[in-house]
Amino acid sequence: MDRRLNIGFVIDDIDNYFSNQAARGAEQAAKVLDANLFVFPGHYIGKTDSRYADKKYEYQYNTVFRLLTERNVDIVYILQGLICSRAEKEIQKRFIDMMPNVPIVCLFSDFEGCHSVTFDNNSGLTDLLDHLISKHGARDIGFVSGPVTNRDARERLEVYKRVLADNNIPVDDNKIVYGDFSMASEAEVEKLLDNNSNLDAMVFANDSMAVGGYNVFAKRGLVPGKDILVAGFDDDVFAVSLEPPLTTVEASSASLAYKAVMNAENYINGTALKDMTVETHLVLRSSCGCDELDVESMFKRFHLNTDKIDNRKFIDGVREYLFSVYVDAGPISEEIDGFLNAYIDFLLSDDKKNEVAFLNDQFARLLRTEFFMLSTREKFFNVLLTMQKKVLGTAKDEAEREMLYDTFSGYFRRLSFSGILPANLARRRSERMRGLINRRVGDILLNESDTEIPYEQLLGGLSGIGYKRSFLYLFQGNIHNQGVFDWMPPTSILLKAISDEKGLRTLPDEQQLLRTEQIFDNEIIESGTRRSMIVSPLFVGQDIYGMFVNETGMDNSFSVSSIASQMSVTLRSLYMIEEQNKAKQALQNSLERFIRDNTKLEEIAQKDELTGLYNRRGFIANAERELGDPMNQEKIAIICYADMDNLKMVNDQYGHDDGDFALRTVAEILRESFRDTDIIGRFGGDEFVTLAITGVDCDIDLIKQRIAHVSERINSSAGKPYPIEMSTGIYKFTITGKVDFYNAINNADRLLYEEKIRKKAGRV
Repeated sequence: MDRRLNIGFVIDDIDNYFSNQAARGAEQAAKVLDANLFVFPGHYIGKTDSRYADKKYEYQYNTVFRLLTERNVDIVYILQGLICSRAEKEIQKRFIDMMPNVPIVCLFSDFEGCHSVTFDNNSGLTDLLDHLISKHGARDIGFVSGPVTNRDARERLEVYKRVLADNNIPVDDNKIVYGDFSMASEAEVEKLLDNNSNLDAMVFANDSMAVGGYNVFAKRGLVPGKDILVAGFDDDVFAVSLEPPLTTVEASSASLAYKAVMNAENYINGTALKDMTVETHLVLRSSCGCDELDVESMFKRFHLNTDKIDNRKFIDGVREYLFSVYVDAGPISEEIDGFLNAYIDFLLSDDKKNEVAFLNDQFARLLRTEFFMLSTREKFFNVLLTMQKKVLGTAKDEAEREMLYDTFSGYFRRLSFSGILPANLARRRSERMRGLINRRVGDILLNESDTEIPYEQLLGGLSGIGYKRSFLYLFQGNIHNQGVFDWMPPTSILLKAISDEKGLRTLPDEQQLLRTEQIFDNEIIESGTRRSMIVSPLFVGQDIYGMFVNETGMDNSFSVSSIASQMSVTLRSLYMIEEQNKAKQALQNSLERFIRDNTKLEEIAQKDELTGLYNRRGFIANAERELGDPMNQEKIAIICYADMDNLKMVNDQYGHDDGDFALRTVAEILRESFRDTDIIGRFGGDEFVTLAITGVDCDIDLIKQRIAHVSERINSSAGKPYPIEMSTGIYKFTITGKVDFYNAINNADRLLYEEKIRKKAGRV
């Protein structure tokens, strides 16, 4: 192929860790192949995941699936096992049929007529079940299977039945229940326990369902690893953080996607095998009663189970374990190789005391890289423990043995501290992103232009948080999607604005019109270098406005959905304002009608639609009027900056409708806590600001207590499974002609931040 290969990667949800890791693996392979990667993150086909069951318009995410054509992709990889895991065969066929006429490769599941790459469900799960039976003596083993429509679920169930039969354990259908691969599996676990009161162990077909199992065990007073042995499958990101940590089977989605994409040209040429499998590995943790790493299996995996060690095999084994795929991570790869080579020299040395300084230096160099962007601390801990066990076996005497213990103890200590800085950086990055979104929304909605929408400002600041290039595409006219399966996008689209190395800009009208299939490749997008791009739909309700396309690494992709969602809401507000401006122009023919309707429109423009409070524009306008009133000069006033706690948690766990309810409740708390004459506004997102002119001095602690009492009373009658709370920062000042209103707001915001730090410290 003369031009660069274009790879379409269709996934279920960019914020799903398992799917995100698959996208990272695909990106690594695309880099090796020097191919473009275009990621299409929708949600689910058929029955939705329980996370989205109460979200009415989640189907809008699937509009990106209709953007793939023969013109923009040469091959399509589909996370079939996730997107269609709850869909009937007929629905799956309709989904596959709507893909372009290019090679189709199904990942994590198979489909008739398509290539597939799946996990070897046999090896890892067989090892797991054999471990429960031979090591722990388990005989009564319950199994929580996935949906019968899913290939992985069927295969894992068959492995369970076969291993039991191989160990002369009768297969009892009463010990098998069927979940849906989601965390909402409590009912199935309850049923399994009710029908089998003496289970030794419970195995889940994936880790998500094990989370539901942990909830049930806690209610029944059962401790995993002691009262019942528990295991999962996938080694999802949360598995190690469960209490106790979950024994599972490592099934690396990154590794599977990497190997599938590396085979792209063979699929296109017709020389690839129809079906491929990727091996899986047992990961022992405390939930099955094992508190120690299986070092012998790690020796075998790292090729250390021999006296004659091959450096290359050892390094490749460790790198595959750490990174899932043979990544070329630049300085990180060089430093891990340097540390591992130094270890082999150290291991084989007759004078380890003189070699230890160099090994320490190589370890320090490795920790200074962004190593844990690509791997986990648990895996690196296991590597270090395996290396320690191996080198201890070479100790000549007790003194050398003690020196080796001290050396590796230092590594473990430094490893435990290494997570503090990245966590702080991630928190600050999240805060920067939230601040960016709030400021951008405020700036756009306060734009003084009555004639043109500042489209380029929607992309403002994205380059500062890792987005190399961003493109805002909008459909012409009012486009609706009522959730029909065969919805098709318009054939043309407008490229309204760009953010790239040249800065922010809105394109001239004559350059905007493009065919929709050209969103990744047109005369505006420079195609000289390889690129990874993600497309996200822009919608509110049934209205779909267009597409947000960005060029960024998959390690930065978790923020894409949030930015696209906020961009959609801002677009809706801009369109409302645009309509308002058009209405104002039309009303100029009648002065009386103009005054009446303009007043109404201005009131709408200053109100927050969700809470009924002032929006940012309305709050600032009314606050500046009060502060400028001569009657208020030299009076005491306060700014109360409030931020709702845990809005993201409410949205993620209970849905955006509950998130909206929580925001309205915060508004109600503030209304009751302040006077009717005080000015209360929602600045955007989960942030609220109040201006109260007290006249005389006031007690800030009493104001906070009043807010707390009102919050407690309203929460007690809300009937929600989560508390609706806020953090506040209250800044007191005297009104004068020299007062800087925005500085007062910033001071209140600073006090709010300090309170959140205190809260977090208190929880820790």
